[in-house]
Amino acid sequence: MLIGVGHPLRGDDYVGSFVVKKLIKRIGPKPSNVCFFDAEDSVESIITKAIEATPKHVIFIDSCEMNAQPGEIHLISVSETDYPFFTTHGIPLKLLSERLLPQSEAWVLAIQPQQVEFSQRMSPEISETGDLISEFILKELEVN
Repeated sequence: MLIGVGHPLRGDDYVGSFVVKKLIKRIGPKPSNVCFFDAEDSVESIITKAIEATPKHVIFIDSCEMNAQPGEIHLISVSETDYPFFTTHGIPLKLLSERLLPQSEAWVLAIQPQQVEFSQRMSPEISETGDLISEFILKELEVN
């Protein structure tokens, strides 16, 4: 299961939703072996659907402050994150996955933002990173 997270009015924070929206547009919301959910800034809004799907693996795609270069990507086990690691949505992903998806191995595909001020546009670097991630996932799923 891939879950995109990001506030549509917080610039680069939107990148997780941006990636999943691109994937859904290209392959639809239900390919045979992967579920896609766009949670935007409210992971809580899709968690019931995620629980019902009982995924073996969950990857949250999210903008995360990691003190890295803008656009830098890290795949991090949710269990290795700290609660203050995520600040732009209500419930920390670690708490959410530990309590509500205990049967799933949960990861965060963390993308370092350049800016998260109120804006409807992502920076060019982060938009390009989002495009590269979605193309990589499409290639891995063998979707043209």
